[in-house]
Amino acid sequence: MIRVVCCYCKKPVKTLPSAMDEVSHGVCDRCLPLLVRELGQPMQEYLDELQAPVLVVQDNARVISANAAARTLLSKEQLEICGELAGDVIGCRHAREPGGCGKTRHCQSCAIRQCVTHTLNTGEPCRRKAYADLGVVSGDRRIRFLIETEKVNAFVRLTIHDVREG
Repeated sequence: MIRVVCCYCKKPVKTLPSAMDEVSHGVCDRCLPLLVRELGQPMQEYLDELQAPVLVVQDNARVISANAAARTLLSKEQLEICGELAGDVIGCRHAREPGGCGKTRHCQSCAIRQCVTHTLNTGEPCRRKAYADLGVVSGDRRIRFLIETEKVNAFVRLTIHDVREG
């Protein structure tokens, strides 16, 4: 088990499954503004320094920001991402169905939507395997990945790990 502890206030941030018993350091929601203020760094610069693809999402899975790794993974610019629903951002083929992202029968079982909603409502992080059926010019294809959500103030940081085709 990996215990993540805030490097400012020393309070537990989260626990992650692991074969080894370790302690890692992060920053809790309460101390994050202190870190950003101390660094004198705009939030977008902070996000862009993160190596894993990260989307900042609000209710209804609407994306308000994406870091550089996410923009590269999605082959999209920030202006194409901000304000859009997650299904539209990742290119989910079900988001093109009548009603769009969040309104189709497939959306009820969407791991991204479920994790974001759970984390927003409870404040609890979520870590889950997910997939997306992407609509591309050459035909639909399935992408598998691992998502991790964490509540930061009124938003959810959605981190994408281990992206694979299949």
